[in-house]
Amino acid sequence: MARVSRKLWIGLAVALVIVGTLVAFAVGYQSYDSLYDASYVGSAKCIECHTITGDAWQHSPHAKMIRPPTPESVVGDFDDHEWFVPARYRKTARDHEPIARMRHVAGRYYMEFRNPETWEFVPFEIAYVVGYQYRQAYVHLEKGGIYRRLPLQWSTSKNDFFPYWNFQEGSAPSAADFWMQIFRYRQNSSWNLFCARCHTTKLEVLDRDEEATRATTRWVETSIGCEACHGPGSHHVDYFATNYVNRIAAFVRSKVRGEPVAYIVNPRKMPKGEEVSVCARCHGPDIEREHTEVYREYEPGHSREGRINDLSTYVKSQPITPGRKDPTIEVWDDGRPKGLAMLLRSFVESKCWNEAHVRCYDCHDPHDNKSSVEPGMLVAGPVSDRYCTKCHSEIGATVEKHTKHKRNTSGAFCYDCHMPRILMNIVSGEVKWTRTHWMSTIPSPENTVRFGKDGAKNACNDCHDDQSAEWAVEWKQKWWPK
Repeated sequence: MARVSRKLWIGLAVALVIVGTLVAFAVGYQSYDSLYDASYVGSAKCIECHTITGDAWQHSPHAKMIRPPTPESVVGDFDDHEWFVPARYRKTARDHEPIARMRHVAGRYYMEFRNPETWEFVPFEIAYVVGYQYRQAYVHLEKGGIYRRLPLQWSTSKNDFFPYWNFQEGSAPSAADFWMQIFRYRQNSSWNLFCARCHTTKLEVLDRDEEATRATTRWVETSIGCEACHGPGSHHVDYFATNYVNRIAAFVRSKVRGEPVAYIVNPRKMPKGEEVSVCARCHGPDIEREHTEVYREYEPGHSREGRINDLSTYVKSQPITPGRKDPTIEVWDDGRPKGLAMLLRSFVESKCWNEAHVRCYDCHDPHDNKSSVEPGMLVAGPVSDRYCTKCHSEIGATVEKHTKHKRNTSGAFCYDCHMPRILMNIVSGEVKWTRTHWMSTIPSPENTVRFGKDGAKNACNDCHDDQSAEWAVEWKQKWWPK
């Protein structure tokens, strides 16, 4: 009898909750517009509710992209460090003297560069440090409001400073060249007119002159905050703060029905083109070369004002010209992307994006952006193979027949052949190679034979770098004669 009564009470309680919820929905639920014009509230406001994702973000490179110089944020050597022109560029007696010095005094950090005419050191106080993982850049605030990117950056792998743009261009660094980078090539070194668009949240250039000597700029948040990807959040915050029923409704709509949440962008629930745009805006800089204003005005979300929220029609508009040498957007002689800034372009050229729906955050954690969504996803191995064989199940069942390599060994994993390291990454002052994301085709050794190893890399020699391209062609024809 007691057991029956207990079940009865539980049933009544559940019924009351259901009825109460339905009544609450009928009385208090507020629908919302798909088009709106919100303002920015800052990541701290987002974290008040989204504590778990907020904690992951706070420890991420996105959150730490821009910081004031402190002992914790500065990774370069500012303990009275001197920088000399590399030995291969020294031609005169002065070339054997330091042309830059780094120091800190009473909590302030300085880079000093030689004036090539007076040969005296001129100090530039550091306003912000940019990055910390692979390299760290340093910007100086000028009187006219320009944040000037200074010529030397710190390489974490080399554990030394290096001349970033000289290394990119293959040009000789010198005191005169550094001086010109600061005072003559102003457009290229004006951080808050260009680079900061991807290093901050909601950069606005309110006023500037053509010579890039004066500017008034502002941004909502230093570094890459929540709203850089999720769009302005004031309406989202207000919608949930004023009505608790809306929270229940949002949970049901999002978790049960898979629908977007009110007044905020969730890339996972956006149309394909809008979804990839969130990442493309900063990881597809070749877009900027062809459509500069579109690139600058992009903002996630849907507004009555009609903000630009879809870059997918532009991601392929810049021609992939074989043999292009422009720094960071280089192209191999066989027409494959080569420069690191072409990584997203290689992705959108792939059938995996065009014909299926592979997404950036299927593999990359969007909040802790240097982590994977699952351990092992970002390296060649069983975990990443499981992701690929969700679609390519027929290959997963016969891996050795498909790859001609023993299962679970190098050469037998999907990434080995379909994502070889052919993207040139020189941002740290050293030449390194990153995996292409053009997954639906395999870089062929025939093209290496045709264009040479400096004209076209291939998947086979990515592992077998002690063998020739001709050797790779021979084995390819033996194993896959078609």
